[in-house]
Amino acid sequence: MIAPTLTAKPSLAQTSACLIAWCLAIACSTQLARGQVAIPAVKLQARVVVAGANAPVNERDHTARKWVRGLIQQELNAIQTVCKLNDKQAKELVDLMEAEWRNKFASVFRSYSEANQRGGVDFEFRVESAVKTWLREVDSITPDQQSAWNYELDSRNELRRRIVIGKMVSDAERKFGLSSKQMKEVEALLHERWKEAWWVMYRNGTTPETKFAWISTALSDAQRTAGADPSGIRQEYYTSGGSVDLPSKSLADRFTIAGVTSDDSIPLQPQPKADAPGQREP
Repeated sequence: MIAPTLTAKPSLAQTSACLIAWCLAIACSTQLARGQVAIPAVKLQARVVVAGANAPVNERDHTARKWVRGLIQQELNAIQTVCKLNDKQAKELVDLMEAEWRNKFASVFRSYSEANQRGGVDFEFRVESAVKTWLREVDSITPDQQSAWNYELDSRNELRRRIVIGKMVSDAERKFGLSSKQMKEVEALLHERWKEAWWVMYRNGTTPETKFAWISTALSDAQRTAGADPSGIRQEYYTSGGSVDLPSKSLADRFTIAGVTSDDSIPLQPQPKADAPGQREP
């Protein structure tokens, strides 16, 4: 555990514990590189309400808002684990989030609600970025606490890269018959090209294609010949088992951290009008 007043970066044990907790909090099912070790999708404690692809716009908007609130609450829980906020810090942070979250994510709701939107909205990255900004705006948060949270986010992103790139390397090995040395070279090349969108794709059910041009320098002449021949190697996306399975929080429940709840004077998000009585939960 991290002491209430941080004086140094978290220890390896603390970082490992935090990463384990984060892994259990996200829904993640994959096979890591050559070892083919399956990571089961873990349902979070809050029920997830998923709107279908053809759901009414206001139903999708409602779902997006609950996902965003669920992710924000998840981040608040993680912040308390990592940073150990006191009551004053907790109150300032939770009030700020409750007051600003609607405007902060207006574009996210709009994007997900569009009729032609098939998924792929980066809910997790958007929420992480917003929470990081909000944490900086709380003057009582210490530099050590801020540093600890930045370290947590960096560790998460590294884990995401390892999961997705590990699967991409595994796919490349299956397509090209890579040696162990080549797999390491391909992994390094993919790390150089890493994009956050790859994690979003993975979370929505596909592993990004490992393009021939990206890894050709690691291939033998025979592998390059086969890879450059469109009739020899079919380029495709592979189902990874990942899926959008995000935490959900009712629009009627306030944000809370360490037993501190947002102030009652801050209005909660009005719920979109239901298409039919009893159609959705709050």
